[in-house]
Amino acid sequence: PVLQLTSILEPLIISAVCSLEKRFEQPEIIQAITETMQIFVNSDAYTVEADASVESIKAMIENKTFVPAHLIRLVNGAEVLEGGSLAGNGVEDEDTLTMLLDVNGGMRKKWKKKRMRRLRRKRRKMRQRAR
Repeated sequence: PVLQLTSILEPLIISAVCSLEKRFEQPEIIQAITETMQIFVNSDAYTVEADASVESIKAMIENKTFVPAHLIRLVNGAEVLEGGSLAGNGVEDEDTLTMLLDVNGGMRKKWKKKRMRRLRRKRRKMRQRAR
């Protein structure tokens, strides 16, 4: 009976040892992913981790340049960095990001409405003169 028990437990022990070995290998993989890299935003250099979020980069920029983080828009080449990590957005070591200000443009609604009324009135007058 003891021989039967060891033959049943042997595959379970081997699989447990293999799973433990895999767990010890994973931190090495995580360390490879979390390498530090240097990125340039306009003319400033920042040392960050590859898995750092875009929001944390914006906070770092805000601390250094005093531009509010909610107004910062980062662009890598032609791609706007929305959210997630830098590595997820395709940012590599020594890449240069462009910082743009995300400022709303256009007229106030009230002024736009008034201007549109004036233009309609002016067009109406011009049509009547042409008759």
